[in-house]
Amino acid sequence: MKSRMGINFMRNIALVMCTLLPVFATAATLPNEPHVVVAARGEVEALPDIARLQLQISETRASAVDAKNTVDERTARVLAAVREQGVQDTDIRASQIRIYPDYEWQDGKRLLRGQRVERSVDLTLNDLSRYGAVLDGLVRAGITELGNVSFDLSNRDALMAEALQAAMADANTKAAVLAAGFGRRVAGVYHIDEATAGPIRQERMLMMDAKMSAAPMLLGKETVSATLNVVFLLK
Repeated sequence: MKSRMGINFMRNIALVMCTLLPVFATAATLPNEPHVVVAARGEVEALPDIARLQLQISETRASAVDAKNTVDERTARVLAAVREQGVQDTDIRASQIRIYPDYEWQDGKRLLRGQRVERSVDLTLNDLSRYGAVLDGLVRAGITELGNVSFDLSNRDALMAEALQAAMADANTKAAVLAAGFGRRVAGVYHIDEATAGPIRQERMLMMDAKMSAAPMLLGKETVSATLNVVFLLK
């Protein structure tokens, strides 16, 4: 009875140890030599310097031809407005036009309102100092609703490299402290598992009016983080 209890106890201990190991350690073979497994993290903060705007231009008319003509005119005004603010054609993507019947319900009956034409335009603004002027131009072009606005970092790769360097320093420090605590020293790296998270993008849904660009735009810093799980050999 005691031996069976002892076996179950050791089995439970082994199960707990497995659940505490990083995911990679359960999939990869750990070394037979003395080792330590550490989880490390590095972070870098930066202010966004890119904005991505999603516009939708739509119109419902009795005929698809009339609706399309209106959408074409407004799209042309939008493109002219953003080009005046220095947005390059390579940073503009205009989707294909969609045409479909537009219905509404009245007294339980579905009635045809007309033919609806839609077109999406995506913009990338690489100079945030022009953000207010771009919004003014869009208002003048007839855009009354702006879809998602996401803010991002142009130097993401460089920031990610910094975050990884910080995570590596954190891993080395933790491994050295743990090894010293047990009278050991770090002999080298056996395995590295890297899981990197990109910057958290801020998104906005905005209703536009003529006074929008006068309001200050306050952006918080974005965090670029890197996580490492490292197996160090001990001596």
